[in-house]
Amino acid sequence: MLKRFFIVLAIGLAVPHLSAQVNVQLEALKRLKGIDLDATPAIKKVVLDLLEASSGQAAFVEIVRDFKLRGHEAELLRYAQGHPNDSTGVEAIRLLLNDEGLKLIRAAIDGEHAADTVAVLANALAPEAGPVLLRLARDQKKPLALRAIAVSGLAKTKTGAKELLTAAKAGRLPADLNFAAGNALRGARWKNLRSQAAKLFPPPQGLGQALPPLAKLVAMKGDMANGEKIFFRPQSTCATCHQVNGRGIDFGPKLSGIGTKLGREALLLSILDPNAGIPFGYEAWLLKTKNGAEALGIITSQTDDELTLKLPGGISIAYKTSEIAKRTQLPISIMPPGLQATMTPQELVDMITYLHSLKQAKP
Repeated sequence: MLKRFFIVLAIGLAVPHLSAQVNVQLEALKRLKGIDLDATPAIKKVVLDLLEASSGQAAFVEIVRDFKLRGHEAELLRYAQGHPNDSTGVEAIRLLLNDEGLKLIRAAIDGEHAADTVAVLANALAPEAGPVLLRLARDQKKPLALRAIAVSGLAKTKTGAKELLTAAKAGRLPADLNFAAGNALRGARWKNLRSQAAKLFPPPQGLGQALPPLAKLVAMKGDMANGEKIFFRPQSTCATCHQVNGRGIDFGPKLSGIGTKLGREALLLSILDPNAGIPFGYEAWLLKTKNGAEALGIITSQTDDELTLKLPGGISIAYKTSEIAKRTQLPISIMPPGLQATMTPQELVDMITYLHSLKQAKP
């Protein structure tokens, strides 16, 4: 029987780049998983040749898993980073949840692929991932968006959800994570944990009404025409900082084509938790001048001699660098939180529907 499997594998190796032949090999390998490769050198060679041929593919992860191969941690991590929301990508990161693999993961969180690394780790639903995610969530030197992903991952497991609640009750969870933690924990599937979360993180209000969970808001149907009215009415204040096709004030990002960049959930999050995703170039800066004045706004240009700050409302002021005593980049968005409090839940959904319809800027 073993000889027969070897023949099937060897035939497949004759044409390694044809997917049909690779599939034949993989099917044969599945029946051999668990075999002692060191005791069968011929089979081991076939397995390693197929591993090399399947580099960067899902089959690579399956072979490493089925034959418990060592020494391929770096490639497993690259695959996981490239497929953070796929089952095979999650399988790859789970294979790295050991001492050696966790060292690589921690280093990756400090690198250029941090977001993908944290995203796939958050999807792993493994107890070994919990301490890494919790440590990241509490590290205020890391971007808020990254820490929010970690919080979401923790809330997917009972142990992680309990750790989040414990940290929050003890005051060890940074305040800027309150929205992310509350949103994740109020939707947890464990009733007692949901109850604790609702008391610790009350849901955001919309004109006196508690907003439904984020998933329900995303699923609600909205009225696009009414959403446009909500966006531009004075009490919503949206148009005092944003333009849509030239209408509104040019201060924050222009929203004329926002529907092609953000989905409904991301648009909701940008309103409910403005600090979670601050666009590049729109960071808030606080200037203090030598005469004691302060100004809060967005730096639009700067030279060695002069700095221009755009203030809420669209006015720009130029400051001589010699006049500036101190300038500080704030970790919060210049967009104020709580805008949903000016709307009912349905009005909020209507406005999101309108924004999501903005696919192309008009001339």
